[in-house]
Amino acid sequence: MSRDSSAGGMESVALGTVVRAPSIARTEVRPDGVAVITLDDPREAHNTITPQLGAELSAALDAAFADASAKAVVIRGKKDSFLAGANIEFVAAMRFAKDAEDAAREVSKRFAALARGPKPVVACVHGAALGGGFELALACSATVASDDPRTVLGLPEVKLGLMPAANGLLRVAERAGLRAAIDLGVSGKSLRPRRALALGLVDEVVAPAIVLDAACALALRLASGERPARKHTPGLRGLERLVMERNPLGRAVLFGRARALAAKETRGHYPAVLRMLDVLERYGNRGFGRAADLEARLFGELVVSESAHRMMELFFAHTAVKKDAGVEDDERSAASARAVDRVAVVGAGLMGAGIAAVTVQAGVPVRMKDTDDVAVGRGLRYVRHVLDERVVREALSALEGDQTFSRLSGTTDYSGVAASDVVIEAVFEDLALKHEVLREVERLVSHTCVIASNTSSIPISQIAEGAMRPERVLGMHYFSPVHEMPLLEVVRTKQTDPRAVATAVALGKKQGKTVIVVRDGTGFYTTRILTPYLNEATQVLTEGVSVDAVDDALAGWGMRIAPLHLLDDIGIDVAMHVADVMHGTFGERMRVPQALVALTDDHRKGRKNGRGFYLYGRGKRAEKRVDDTVYQALRIRPHAKPKAEEIALRCTILLVNEALRCLDEGVLRSARDGDVGAVLGLGFPAFRGGPFRYVDVLGAPEILRRTRALEQRFGARFEPAPLLVDMARKGRRFYG
Repeated sequence: MSRDSSAGGMESVALGTVVRAPSIARTEVRPDGVAVITLDDPREAHNTITPQLGAELSAALDAAFADASAKAVVIRGKKDSFLAGANIEFVAAMRFAKDAEDAAREVSKRFAALARGPKPVVACVHGAALGGGFELALACSATVASDDPRTVLGLPEVKLGLMPAANGLLRVAERAGLRAAIDLGVSGKSLRPRRALALGLVDEVVAPAIVLDAACALALRLASGERPARKHTPGLRGLERLVMERNPLGRAVLFGRARALAAKETRGHYPAVLRMLDVLERYGNRGFGRAADLEARLFGELVVSESAHRMMELFFAHTAVKKDAGVEDDERSAASARAVDRVAVVGAGLMGAGIAAVTVQAGVPVRMKDTDDVAVGRGLRYVRHVLDERVVREALSALEGDQTFSRLSGTTDYSGVAASDVVIEAVFEDLALKHEVLREVERLVSHTCVIASNTSSIPISQIAEGAMRPERVLGMHYFSPVHEMPLLEVVRTKQTDPRAVATAVALGKKQGKTVIVVRDGTGFYTTRILTPYLNEATQVLTEGVSVDAVDDALAGWGMRIAPLHLLDDIGIDVAMHVADVMHGTFGERMRVPQALVALTDDHRKGRKNGRGFYLYGRGKRAEKRVDDTVYQALRIRPHAKPKAEEIALRCTILLVNEALRCLDEGVLRSARDGDVGAVLGLGFPAFRGGPFRYVDVLGAPEILRRTRALEQRFGARFEPAPLLVDMARKGRRFYG
């Protein structure tokens, strides 16, 4: 018969009272002799590695190993997730590198005990197994994973400025090779179970309904002497491992290339990437033990680094935004989100088709409308391409891809739109056209239907003028390409019903987006702060600075996409239109640069017509190079060579200054939203934490000093935001 036992809670003493923390680890010995240890922290939605979890897991394992009736052990997590990694609050609170190093050594020692234990231990993974959760699974004798879409495995620590600390990266290298470990660690990307199976990082993949039984069955087979039948690297990949990884010369070439690529991609701003390469190279040259020793020491150094602190702070901000319903405290009782069972998208271009793609992937049927069959066909083909890419990456099965695509239909009229709970308009940035679409949609849909515009600059209040129900009209500003960019900016007017806001926010989250809610106004938040940044980059260009010097300066500062490259991607014609709209509202500080006017007159639209700042070859691997004829169009000769720091300062200080204006004017609800929006939507450097965190780190007086100096040199567009002046005078900060 089965027995239930608990590893016991953790006790602490506060003001003379003994407080007993709820137990996390629970053990049940099944009739077949498998001890199933369930990790379930009742205080958290997801299990994380804390001292309490570590202690209880160790105690439960010791008890299972000592129990004569238990032949093998299975570790599983909560109902819908396994283990989401280290508790970031616990890590962020560490102030000394030695403390973090000691913690890493302790967790590594406990995980290593799994492999040395007297009985096999199998990880039963259903849901997320990330960071330390994946490291725990890798330390087990074997792993069985469910093929549920929620089941993902990976080592995302690099996204926090950290590196894996419990030898998981080394175990990936043992099983799948150094190249796979480099790719997984440096990218921080997640693996679906079948991809992990192909790499030998998972032993079986089964349906969710039988994952526990399959794990127990495998555990018993291992107890009887069977060895895990792991995948072996086949064919050319196996030969590559032999040539490139298992001899000193090949490893030197492999790591030389990896370091060169890392230096190019990170510009030295993300030290965790190079530290991971150090550890893996030590593993290749000197073995597991020496590499594990180095890993713990380097992890300790990273935990107290500036970049890690900024990125962990950003993680907390991001987490808070994800929990935010998007409405104010006094609105919540009457602002619950309505159910969204059907969505219509008007406009089947890249934005409209992208919105349709993320919506059908969220499980919501979509009706996509455009003016003719050719346009609708292009939109359908684009969605199919997005889904096919996910199938190739094994994020979806072929069947799941087909099922997802079946949720999408197209039309050249408004048939099928009336049943929609949300209609998203994604037509060209033309106010008259948007008014026409709004009139047609309002005539058809129910009075509860939310109508959203995907405009990037036109005030929603102008779009809602003349609407029968302006309270249900709002903005849903997506970023291109929609299926890759994580941010959604929901824009509310003074008239927008809070329930419509909550519905749009809930839909955005369902689409997998991080959602910030901003107040209406020209350019909202992201476009408004991006415009002066791009304007200044083109202004620097007209002063005789080369295209590559401008872009290299901003890439070196840490911007994810350099400004002139970004203008090519946006479309120079689109940028010109937006800049004109912004100038009409904000005047001299957003004056349209003559460079944009000249390039528009020269019929340069950027990447979409092959004429912009750069020339683009065909194919993903084609080299991008500067189009030298752009200087003729601008009637300049590149000759000026200002310092890269000065170029970066001029462009970024305008972005930061405008962000402070947005907060001061109430466009933003919080500095937190502004930081998350700038990083996720515009590629502001994560290691700097966002524009508001950047001001805090340097100090408002220093930012003001730099802004005043630029104002004296270049004029009114650098006039400091009133909030910046006030904060510098009072010594205030945005964060505590």
